[in-house]
Amino acid sequence: MEVLGFIKISMKAEDTIVDSTATVSPGRKNSLMGCLPLAVFVGWWIYSLQFQWRAQEEYRFGYLVVVLVAFLVWDRWDGRPRGDTPVTTWRASGWLLVGFPLVLVAELYRHALARSPASATALSLGTLCFIRTSILQQWGPQTLRHFRFPILFALIAVPMPGIFWNPIVLGLKGLVTFVNVELLNLLGIPAQQQGSVIQLPNCRVGVDEACSGIRSLQSSLMMALFIGDQSLRRAGLRWLLVGGAVGWAVVGNIGRSLYLSLTAHRHGTEALDAVHDTAGWSVLAVTLVGLGVMAWALARWESAWLQLAKRRRKISVNP
Repeated sequence: MEVLGFIKISMKAEDTIVDSTATVSPGRKNSLMGCLPLAVFVGWWIYSLQFQWRAQEEYRFGYLVVVLVAFLVWDRWDGRPRGDTPVTTWRASGWLLVGFPLVLVAELYRHALARSPASATALSLGTLCFIRTSILQQWGPQTLRHFRFPILFALIAVPMPGIFWNPIVLGLKGLVTFVNVELLNLLGIPAQQQGSVIQLPNCRVGVDEACSGIRSLQSSLMMALFIGDQSLRRAGLRWLLVGGAVGWAVVGNIGRSLYLSLTAHRHGTEALDAVHDTAGWSVLAVTLVGLGVMAWALARWESAWLQLAKRRRKISVNP
């Protein structure tokens, strides 16, 4: 009897092992199959945008954004919500009704005319709707909120439509030109503003799109968002870092334009070719270093503030 009982227990244990294996295997397979649409959407989005990244020098950093987004997803992966529940197909599919027209219009425009920043924006927004639907159906709303920042961070690499891009560039060019003219006059050098051109006594210096600061502004915003997410906890401090990035970029390009204007005034416009690119890279380096110092200072202040708050809570609990 004891032998028969041992045999029965062994058979039940074997059945349990077989059943658990049969249960886990389809789950893993379904998980992989659920990730397949998400991978297809992301790959299609990257493939479509890389044409814009190669054509527009201002968006060459798009390849770096892809790497940073991959890191942000990997960094959040272990902390994803474990008890999340997928939503119903009807509820998740509502975003498909929003994304499908955007993707359709973008693809029709691309095939009929050409690739443009506006079509890239429409395609990106539609693709994000598809990605949202896939995450909701596979994992759930908590997982979508958990990965919200990496998803939105990817929009930095999307070329901005001209209706937004042109006013920003023109505004930066006008601001840089105006401030430089005022600074040159304070230095005793007669200068006048003619649109985005600085009229000096012996030459004219134009503030083009590159000198407006738009490239360093984009790079600074990208790094400010990434560094803020990695080093700061409070949303207010992250936005303060973003504002600092804008300030560093504008001040840096004003200094660059002033240096070029002084060089042209002293040595003529022929001397600008030798220092133009060097000045641009120097401003970008100084801007990123200043942004890093600001992020470090904010992180130290936040850490000290959190420690002080903990001490106060301990004192209030144990008077």
